[in-house]
Amino acid sequence: MANTRTTKRPTSTTGAAWVNPMDNPEQANAEIAKVLSEVAQSDMPTIDFPPDDTVTLPGGLVIKDQLIKTVQVKELTGADEESLAKASQSMNPYIFLDRLLKCGVVKIGSEPSSNLEKLLSQMLVGDREALILGIRRATYGDQIEINDWICPSCGTKEELTMEIDDIPVVKMSDPLNEISFKVNLRKGGFANVSLATGSDQIATFEKSELTQAQRETVLLSKCVTSITDTAGREHSVAGFPSLVRNMSVPDRHAILKELNDRQPGPKYNQINYKCGSCDEDVMLTVTIGNLFLDFGWI
Repeated sequence: MANTRTTKRPTSTTGAAWVNPMDNPEQANAEIAKVLSEVAQSDMPTIDFPPDDTVTLPGGLVIKDQLIKTVQVKELTGADEESLAKASQSMNPYIFLDRLLKCGVVKIGSEPSSNLEKLLSQMLVGDREALILGIRRATYGDQIEINDWICPSCGTKEELTMEIDDIPVVKMSDPLNEISFKVNLRKGGFANVSLATGSDQIATFEKSELTQAQRETVLLSKCVTSITDTAGREHSVAGFPSLVRNMSVPDRHAILKELNDRQPGPKYNQINYKCGSCDEDVMLTVTIGNLFLDFGWI
């Protein structure tokens, strides 16, 4: 009996029957192209873009030497609007903004939700401002309308539409080492200073009857941790808050300037705009009322 040999045809990786290129070159080429495409797609890295409800903090929240950079926000609801309307009755814009954050922030990093209010109070003022923009984006989208804007150059009134991304944002390159800093004093020595947080801001503007100088004293007492004199002796401001009142005016204002300049976050009053009427480059300011137009009571 003659020996017979059976040739087993291979199959493609896609499960289709093997095609001999000599018999059907077009179909064979199509099979090869399909396999190469599948391999390329499997090896291709996936780029995840942050969702609309995720805010990357321009500074960051430091907890036990760990830096939190991401916060989840949400769209404001009718219940939130009722809560915000009640907060607005205080006539204190910072109490209103604090309530806005408590309504719109869902999660801070991987921290438990029970710590939310505490962490918001510890957050840098600039990071809180960035979260306000995030809540605004989640609620209304990217476009901001500014009604009855008047050009400071030619006096023309315009109705403007801009994007949230048109607002410049200052970011920290090394938050762990930038939140606290030293300011040299005019006659020697230096002040150890930390950037203002939400709780510092609320304390500064809590009492409406305070003068601007008194508010500055409150802010300095919160942000200046200690003062080192010319002999190298360190004095705690927490133990002696009167130290900032006895500080010279030039030193106080030097520290206040550093606190302002170093604070990260969106700069609402530094938006460059070219007027459509006079073609002049001017500075545009966005207010909380522009961000939340539906809240006519702001």
